[in-house]
Amino acid sequence: MSILASDEALFRNCLLAFYLIGPLTYISLQFLSAPYGKHSRPGWGPTIPPALAWFLMESPSVWLPISIFPSGRHAADRKALILILLQPAERLSAGAVGVPLQERLRERWAVLGERQGGGYKVPRGGWFELVSCPNYLGEVLEWAGWAVMNWSWVGFGFLLYTCANLVPRARSNHKWYLDKFGEDYPKARKAIFPYLY
Repeated sequence: MSILASDEALFRNCLLAFYLIGPLTYISLQFLSAPYGKHSRPGWGPTIPPALAWFLMESPSVWLPISIFPSGRHAADRKALILILLQPAERLSAGAVGVPLQERLRERWAVLGERQGGGYKVPRGGWFELVSCPNYLGEVLEWAGWAVMNWSWVGFGFLLYTCANLVPRARSNHKWYLDKFGEDYPKARKAIFPYLY
């Protein structure tokens, strides 16, 4: 089997797995909420600090391409190798700005929460006026744009899986807000898609 054929077989198998896992994820999340954040609960294994969990979740996007590249059809192409090696550097530079900014914002939100008595409050302003999870809506829109931009099965698969994961999570968060705040929670607000769902 040539390297080209093995690359294409690996790609097809990964893409097929992606399309099979999306519906399975969506169906399973109809019956349980992933146990993290406000939905965390005992009995699902050890608790991992959020920063470490995020690092572990995102790390394959750095080490997997680097580990697969040497056996692929572009292994001898120095330009492709440079691009693969620059990817972690780009992520590190983005993190050098993003992580401190995130920590600063988290600190400010904590201070504001203390001033107002702490605890959860009904989110207000911006997209929160329309949906309970504007962050998830933003991520779905981001991947929808990417799918349209690259117009490929990979792009559509990523959008499909993002929706399979985030739409049920948004529904769980919306229900949590309704249970927690009851009559104080805006009745017209939807879970993730304004005016629809």
